[in-house]
Amino acid sequence: MSMSFAKLDIFPKTLQEFRHRTQTGAIVSIVCATLIATLTIIELADFVKTHDHLTVDTSRGQKLRININITFPALPCAVLSLDALDLSGNDAAGHMPSIKKVRLDAQGKPLDGATESLHPSLRRHLLFEVKHDDSPDVNPQTTPGKPGGLAPAGLLSNQFQKPNLLLSSLLSELLPSVFEDKEAIEEIKKHMGEGCDFSGHIIVNKVAGDFHFALQKADHHALLSVYKSRESLNVSHIIHSISFGEPYPGMVNPLENSHKILSDGSGYFQYYIKVVPTVYEPLGGKEIVNTNQYSYTELFRTTKDIEKLPAVHFHYEISPIMARFSESRRSLSNFLTGLCAIVGGVFTVAGMVDSCVYRIHKATTS
Repeated sequence: MSMSFAKLDIFPKTLQEFRHRTQTGAIVSIVCATLIATLTIIELADFVKTHDHLTVDTSRGQKLRININITFPALPCAVLSLDALDLSGNDAAGHMPSIKKVRLDAQGKPLDGATESLHPSLRRHLLFEVKHDDSPDVNPQTTPGKPGGLAPAGLLSNQFQKPNLLLSSLLSELLPSVFEDKEAIEEIKKHMGEGCDFSGHIIVNKVAGDFHFALQKADHHALLSVYKSRESLNVSHIIHSISFGEPYPGMVNPLENSHKILSDGSGYFQYYIKVVPTVYEPLGGKEIVNTNQYSYTELFRTTKDIEKLPAVHFHYEISPIMARFSESRRSLSNFLTGLCAIVGGVFTVAGMVDSCVYRIHKATTS
């Protein structure tokens, strides 16, 4: 009975005396075992899959968190300012308490005790900088609300932008006592050779907007008195990171570790960012991450091409399409089927290769 049942064995055994081991067989066996182990690891890594699909973004009234870490190695913090303005005209001055400015020495190392907060009560805010090109001309001889009175230097320098640079320059020569701010000039000279690092985040409305790093408009003439020309105001910068929202596994921020270094002259940087709302649903009932991805294009114009002070602008738009990533686990049966296919397939192919190599070797040596 036992012998009859043994006839059902599809794996007949050969006697040890009839087995012949070869060096080529050992090589094929090692390769076979390595390949099986590698494919098994890949199969395990693919046990959890991430599915993605696109939907229309129906969220309304939400806030957008913009994380920033940018270094300006050639300009001191005393002349730089960060501002943000959205499409509805709302300024983000009250929503950037976490933004810090850190003074850097010539080697890029932080100076002791050189951290400044950009809280509205502690920073010099640029009001409606995005809109200044569209503002109506104001009589430079009078201060609004004070007929006949001379405006202070800061107000005059704010009003004389692109259309009136020549007139502003002429008035600065005719009225040096009005335009020259010795205190501001000395403050700038004191920080010459320093750099500045901005880090933190700002909270804005989830609509299109702009945030930018610009030179203090109130110090326009003081800046030119120290730096002599707009070309000397080097806005070279290193973008360590810029992201919108919270990070998630595998998230890519294309502007990360971007180096924009100007060796000659200066200019006006503009980054146009397309923000895509993103939902990441991790496996195991963990908290869903509502965040954003983005892509960008950039434009650079030199100070010879545009009659503006050098600056770095980031214009962002919100996409109406939302990306959704969700993790799912493969079924155990599917995983075991794949594992058996790997082991059986590799073992079979390796046996065929070993047999062919052995026959060829035997034929050539006989």
